[in-house]
Amino acid sequence: MKKTLLALIALVGMTFGASAMSLKDAYKALSNIPNVSVTAPDYNLPMDISAMPDYGFTLADGNLATAYNLNAAQIKETGDAAFTILNQVPMLRMINGGCNNFVAGLVYAEPTGENSNDVLIVAMSGNRGSVVFMYVQNVPDAVWTALQMAPVEMKGDYFSLRAKLQGADEFNIILNKAR
Repeated sequence: MKKTLLALIALVGMTFGASAMSLKDAYKALSNIPNVSVTAPDYNLPMDISAMPDYGFTLADGNLATAYNLNAAQIKETGDAAFTILNQVPMLRMINGGCNNFVAGLVYAEPTGENSNDVLIVAMSGNRGSVVFMYVQNVPDAVWTALQMAPVEMKGDYFSLRAKLQGADEFNIILNKAR
């Protein structure tokens, strides 16, 4: 009886493990959900990326997908699709973030080699009707650690994640009414 139960548990575990999604695959899926399109960076981004090329964050063609000014029906459709995809990413890949009924800021990372990580950042605001998905490859471990250790503040429709990088630089994700 115990062997049968253990075999069944192992089979269920393998089934869920087989459906796990890499960050690259998750970004591809997120960039193809309704109302979202791959875009170039613009002033609407809820994150400060000006100093990021020095730290491995390079916004190149194809690694930023966004939607802005969604109405209530579009917010639900896009949000439901996004969470369906994100639920297929192994939970151990989520290194920081938070989510409530108004905002979500999630940071996922997976190691790809020595001192190299792929990072997926998700920022969604139901209040503003916006979503931003950013996928960055070859992020150094020091930045991964800073993102993981960044304090998160979330209250109502306000979300803040402020990662302190080497020197005086920061990587910030801020979601509020003004942004």
